[in-house]
Amino acid sequence: MSDRTSAGKKENNALKKQTVRCVLLYAALTVVIAVVFVICMIPQKYDIKVGQVPTVTIAATRDVVDEVTTEQRRAEAAAAVPATYVYQDGVTETVLAQFDQIFSQLRVVRQYGETLDHGTDTGYTREELSYAASMLTGVALRDYQLVSLLSAEQEKFDALYEALYSALKNTMNGHVTEGQENEAIQNISMIIGFKADTDLLQNVAIPVLRSCVRPNMVIDQTATENARAEARNAVENVVYKQGQNIVVKGEGRVTSNQIRMLSTLGLLDDEQVDLTEYLGMALLIIAAMALVYLVLGRISQGLTRDFRRTLIFCLATAATVVLCAVARLFHPYLMPVILAALLLTSLDSIRAGLTANTLMTLLMTLLAMQSMENDALGVMRILLTGLLSGTAACLIMRKSGSRLKPLIAGIAAAVINFGVLCALNLVNDYNWSELWRDALLSMSGPVLAGLLAMALQPLLESLFNLPTPVRLLELSNPNQPLLKRLMMEAPGTYHHSILVANLAEASAEAVSANPLLARVGAYYHDIGKLKRPQYFSENQSNGENVHDHTDPEVSAKILTSHTRDGVALAREYRLPAEIQKIISDHHGNSPVMYFYHKAVQQAGGKPVDINIFRYDGNRPSTKEAAIIMLCDTIEAAVRSRKDNMSQEELEGYIVKLVRGKLSDGQLNDAPLTLRDIDDICSTCTIVLKGVNHERVAYPGDRQPRGQGAARKPGPHQKESRPGPSVSVKKPSQPAPVAVPPPPAPENLMVDDILQEQSKVEEVEVENAPAFILNMPDMNDEPADEPAQPAEQDANNE
Repeated sequence: MSDRTSAGKKENNALKKQTVRCVLLYAALTVVIAVVFVICMIPQKYDIKVGQVPTVTIAATRDVVDEVTTEQRRAEAAAAVPATYVYQDGVTETVLAQFDQIFSQLRVVRQYGETLDHGTDTGYTREELSYAASMLTGVALRDYQLVSLLSAEQEKFDALYEALYSALKNTMNGHVTEGQENEAIQNISMIIGFKADTDLLQNVAIPVLRSCVRPNMVIDQTATENARAEARNAVENVVYKQGQNIVVKGEGRVTSNQIRMLSTLGLLDDEQVDLTEYLGMALLIIAAMALVYLVLGRISQGLTRDFRRTLIFCLATAATVVLCAVARLFHPYLMPVILAALLLTSLDSIRAGLTANTLMTLLMTLLAMQSMENDALGVMRILLTGLLSGTAACLIMRKSGSRLKPLIAGIAAAVINFGVLCALNLVNDYNWSELWRDALLSMSGPVLAGLLAMALQPLLESLFNLPTPVRLLELSNPNQPLLKRLMMEAPGTYHHSILVANLAEASAEAVSANPLLARVGAYYHDIGKLKRPQYFSENQSNGENVHDHTDPEVSAKILTSHTRDGVALAREYRLPAEIQKIISDHHGNSPVMYFYHKAVQQAGGKPVDINIFRYDGNRPSTKEAAIIMLCDTIEAAVRSRKDNMSQEELEGYIVKLVRGKLSDGQLNDAPLTLRDIDDICSTCTIVLKGVNHERVAYPGDRQPRGQGAARKPGPHQKESRPGPSVSVKKPSQPAPVAVPPPPAPENLMVDDILQEQSKVEEVEVENAPAFILNMPDMNDEPADEPAQPAEQDANNE
């Protein structure tokens, strides 16, 4: 229990380390994408100043507001708005009362002048003028104005009062607007000009009016400011559109508003950086990558825990981002957005491809917005074409079996792009004359992605030794060096591997595993037997069993070592890691029961440790490895049976074998359900019954005299069985003239042979391969040893 707990802790620690490494890879990918975006967003800098004649033409990299010109227009609009006035009650009465008060003081001053006896001399002393001025508190008069008042006649003074009071009252009963007091005073002066004394009008009446006249229509500051604010807001921004020239080479001189716009765009060489734009883009990238990591953790944990798969995902994604950034320099429609989807679907899985396609579409749409900010329809095209064509390409690449498949998927995606462009053109009433140009550019992107995928896929396959469909098809070729060695040096093992491959592929299809990986893994699962082929029964053609003279423990060590030897050979020939794992785990840690029982018999009652006779591999942890374990056991055990079982007996026998693996715990780590195991048993039953089908015996003629007797099996050869035997129909031949032929029906034809089934017999071909005719069977145990169940005979595995 402690060993198992310790192993579990080590496995958990290893898994945590792998997860941390994967997280670091995704963080590195995020940094790479952010750096690429920053590089794409950094504009060219210019050294230009106000008043300078521009030496280059500078266009706006995005829509920018001419703030200086806009502010001038807004100020003009606000100033053009008239003030809003409101009438104030009681102002007229206040003005008239103040007027009467002032004139009462003027009347006293004039009366003071009558007390001064100057005759016709109007020269008043400083003291007299000062005293007269001190009497006036409502109005301030200068010396010459006081002289006119002191010397005024009573009649003229009274006439001035009457005329001025009437005119002032009429004016105040109307509207005296704030800011227009002088106009009101001038109107009153004109009204009373012909009635009043000119000297009194200019020196007395005008100062009095200026002292008492007040507006009764005052400005409503709140309403006025609101009106002016509305006028300012109604003025639209003066905008320079993306691509519009801000300054033109050799035209005029650079103005302050142009410098302001260039500074806003970050085009001035003043070492100022617009961090807000970069920060916003970085946040979007981080959010997208975090979402992708969470999605991958839910739909495919291997992409967040397997370092190799994570590295492939990050490399494919980073390569796509870099290539799209380069293609964007020519035109955004040329970006190979679906490249990551093509690569990851063929190298990993369709889930990885679809996830990468969604990520690339979102990122490339953001990247395209930097150069297509004024073209919302163009940005929508990139978004829709990326999602639709990328998804279709993933579906096409899902069962890739050809090097040309990426190009085919790219062409299909290009056709979908054309359809999307036509649909958007109908919806938005686009200019059809420009459709063909845009369609050509948009279709070029997927085709370019297909060509790049064709070039990069073999490189990544070789670099990471991946079991892609194309690579597996190459490994299934019988001309592969290992398979040729297996066929020549261990023909029995080769034949066994072919049968196991048939069973494994059919079983994998039944339980939704990878049929191609199961078949190729079965081809190579016993390549470790190449090191000592004569120690395995299927390769012993001379009838001598070397294990008869070998210690059972040594025999067990030899047999169980073929998994380690197979892994060593697989590494030498650079077989994918998935196949190496199948080779290592296809026996799990199951015991070699034949030699264990043999050791128990030889021990004479002493205890024998069964762990000595176990394989040192891990229990299968994938569907394919578990399937090959079961199919290997089933094929070896069924082949060792000499009786011809019916289909029901065969299925029961297979179920018994599988139950033995279940009870031994060999399938505890395999992701197989009980329904899957039942399907595997049923599939193997059907396939094996087809392989070991019964044949109608063919008729054989008596041998002519002078010919050798028919070849009989040797003492160490097995009798012919329906499965591996090779038979032909032997037609009747005319006997030599010297020897009379044996009695036989005349004119014997094929139809006659088929009708007379009782006369049909089976004849083996004498030149059949040795591994078919001389198939040894180590289950033929010595009579003095207790026979063990055939399913526990490790020599047949």
